[in-house]
Amino acid sequence: MLANNITPIFSPEFVNLYALFHTLERPYGLMDIIQFNQSYQPIYGLLGREEKRRAEEMVDALVAGVERRELAAKIFGVV
Repeated sequence: MLANNITPIFSPEFVNLYALFHTLERPYGLMDIIQFNQSYQPIYGLLGREEKRRAEEMVDALVAGVERRELAAKIFGVV
């Protein structure tokens, strides 16, 4: 059956990252960023294309909501 070859859009790793992100409260402080990085960095290579795109949206939201501008550079994926 072809359905067995279809990759799911959301892996358990992504679901856990998504759930963690939604527990964080704005403005995001250093501990929020550390928590997010600890979840995101190890799974980045495992995520599919759509999952990476959505994770990057979370990174963008973190950057937009940091309590101090200099914290944005500490978020994994921010160059």
